[in-house]
Amino acid sequence: MNDAAPGSGAQDLVRQGMARQQAGDLDGAAACYQQALEQQPHNADALHLSGLVALQQGDPEEAVVRIQHAVDYVPDHPVLRNNLGLAMHRAGTLVAAAGQLQKALELKPGYAGAHMNLGAVFSDLGDRESALEHGLEAVELDPERAEAWFNLGLFLLDRVELPQALEAFRRALALNPKYAAAATSLLYCLHLGEGLDPQAVAEEHRRVTAAVYGAPPARPQPRQREPGAALRIGYLSGDFRRHAVNHFFEPLLTHHDRERFEVHLYSDTRQTDDVTDRLMGLADHWVDTRALDDDALAKRIREDGIDVLVDLAGHTKGNRLGVFAQRPALLQLGWLGYPGHPGLEAIDGQLVDSLTVEPLAGTPAARDLIALDGPFACFQPAEHAPEVAPPPCLERETITLGSLHKLEKIGPEVIACWSRVLQDLPNARLLLVRDHLDAWQRRRLLGQFLEHGIGEERLELMPGRPEGGSFQEFWA
Repeated sequence: MNDAAPGSGAQDLVRQGMARQQAGDLDGAAACYQQALEQQPHNADALHLSGLVALQQGDPEEAVVRIQHAVDYVPDHPVLRNNLGLAMHRAGTLVAAAGQLQKALELKPGYAGAHMNLGAVFSDLGDRESALEHGLEAVELDPERAEAWFNLGLFLLDRVELPQALEAFRRALALNPKYAAAATSLLYCLHLGEGLDPQAVAEEHRRVTAAVYGAPPARPQPRQREPGAALRIGYLSGDFRRHAVNHFFEPLLTHHDRERFEVHLYSDTRQTDDVTDRLMGLADHWVDTRALDDDALAKRIREDGIDVLVDLAGHTKGNRLGVFAQRPALLQLGWLGYPGHPGLEAIDGQLVDSLTVEPLAGTPAARDLIALDGPFACFQPAEHAPEVAPPPCLERETITLGSLHKLEKIGPEVIACWSRVLQDLPNARLLLVRDHLDAWQRRRLLGQFLEHGIGEERLELMPGRPEGGSFQEFWA
């Protein structure tokens, strides 16, 4: 129902729109605001709130246009400036976003929300010091705001200050136990921490996911199948593109026995490419899930009659664990994209192998792990990877050790270990290649290696991706 009450004035329409917006009826709210603007084209409230609806509907560019009009009419309102900065951030115009948020703080210096949003902008601009400064200011001004603690945790994670990041994420969850993004970040960080007990990590996964998602519904009844009919397997991922996961997933997809298995791919992939097209061609059924919320996607999976649903994300960015929590399939498994069971009760097990599970054998932490007889994943090189050749050290007399790891994984304990390796191999060097390996990260890594006696001459730090080829060609 999108029709506003008949005979309503502009401000009445705005109030009706606000009520619908708060109730989650974004289309109805947008209709109310549009009718208000037809009566009063310069109504700043209607412009501002319709911009926020556009932002909620995933159209930050339209949000910028509408909120900018509101600011033009009411230039000294800090909330309008803050929300314009938020919309500009989402639209990718970071410098302009920072300017609007700084203006909001000029108008209202103790504005916690503007500090929080400005910290996020500075983080994306690579200014970690300013990001941390504004993140700390936000939690000091509004310590009961879960989003402020969550943002602070992200800033600390970006600085590889893992204990402090874990504490910030825990503070966010203490304020809002159902905060899924904070839960995902906390549990991901647990795998990066040093000296953590695997059993404690597993227990925290179960406790946190239970608080976020609650108890799952009853397991659905088995689908009625004709004798010999293919089993329907669904794979759900936001990374069906050029991504490390697909070097391991595509071989499985290619070699599925199509007489025994009917393969459904549920793609939440935001930026598609040629790998997306290739995977689409290998699937029996392809479903673009980007426009479906968790309830709608779970309903679609039930309607598709999926027997086995496999999660390829775990607690990584863009996961759809909220779908699995609704238990739309008879059997639900985790595989490949996360280094352990996500803790969600509705996921019946995590596929690993005997080597992976060996350190946990006989402990409660292994109870949800399903060890395959062989390796749990097989690697497929890129199509333009070079042929296998003798190692370059045979000619150079120098051993090159290399890493593509995310930089938050290279913390003090890892650096200490790698330094011992380099000390034991005086003719070796270490090559680190990663996007976001900027000047700040370079100083951090060089300084921490130097603390262990490894000088800059033993290290090569390369930002980004090699131009014109693959990492396999580069390493060769």
